[in-house]
Amino acid sequence: MKTAELKLDLFEMLTRLFITLAPWVRRTSLMAAMVLFLFALIPGGVQATWNLSVDGDARYRLTEWEEHDADIHLVGASVRKTFSDNKGDRLILFGLVEAEDNFSDVMLHEVYGQYKGPMGAWNITAGRFGLPWGLLPGFSASRLLYDMPHGAVLGMNVDNGFMLSGVNGPLDYAASITQGYGPRGTPDDLNLSLGTARIGFTPGDTEEFSIGVSAAVGKSIRVHAADPNGDADMNMDKDSALQRAVGGLDATLYLGRWLGRVELSAGRVDHRSMTAGFAAMDYALLPRFDLNFAANLVWHGSEFKDEWFAGFTGKPPWFTIRGGYRYAGNSPSHHEVIFQLYRLFSYNL
Repeated sequence: MKTAELKLDLFEMLTRLFITLAPWVRRTSLMAAMVLFLFALIPGGVQATWNLSVDGDARYRLTEWEEHDADIHLVGASVRKTFSDNKGDRLILFGLVEAEDNFSDVMLHEVYGQYKGPMGAWNITAGRFGLPWGLLPGFSASRLLYDMPHGAVLGMNVDNGFMLSGVNGPLDYAASITQGYGPRGTPDDLNLSLGTARIGFTPGDTEEFSIGVSAAVGKSIRVHAADPNGDADMNMDKDSALQRAVGGLDATLYLGRWLGRVELSAGRVDHRSMTAGFAAMDYALLPRFDLNFAANLVWHGSEFKDEWFAGFTGKPPWFTIRGGYRYAGNSPSHHEVIFQLYRLFSYNL
């Protein structure tokens, strides 16, 4: 593929992604400029491959043993284009659109470009991406039946900005400077910024154990779904932007049939002390059937929130079914039984 044709193809892809598929991003011109900046780094003589993925998450809930509810919890669609040369992957372009709550809430959740240096020693990412914090680089509960504490700790799990990351032997690192607004765009009347960094260590060749330390400082939105220009109930104003200075420790351990994850965070949020703890354990009872356990605890000043989960994951050939019981001590609805039908379709072109 000629270089001129390659850049034209890239330009057409990003134009459709930013304008046709997601008009919500028109006000975030800075994010578009950051992705387009990576065009200058594309080398000649590269090859391109596509990956298209669509996933669906349907749920049934029984709350307080009386109230029933069923909905299309989430539908996601993503496109990834990878440019490679004889030294490996060089540039990745990625976009993810998500529709939640029976398609009533649609957003461009991620859109970024990542330029990869030699052997992954350094990578430059620009756009809207997952923050380098705790377990997030390798694990997310967004399609699972329990929550993680990132809303309380950071305000969101994705943001707009730049990130430098890489791997050097058993060490991996990432540091980002982002706008602090999350996935909903950039209002004109706020001046936020968030710095986030993580260093991880994975000893040995089996990768059965890894540990990481994280830090974040700056000012960011109160909640992940804050919308500066949309629903009045979710609008973001100066009172809902919180000052944050937090540190974290995370670990992942594979031990036979057990898989355990732990994330601990502590610091100050909104000028009050904040401590958060998350733990999840999966046990492979059968080749296609796991038992799942999780706990999510947050102390913020005098407030305490807790969530406990026990359930299962079954993986028949054509879909994934999850179910379980969730107890939330701080919620008016303490008891919830949930069943999920999940399916991911992924195609390489």
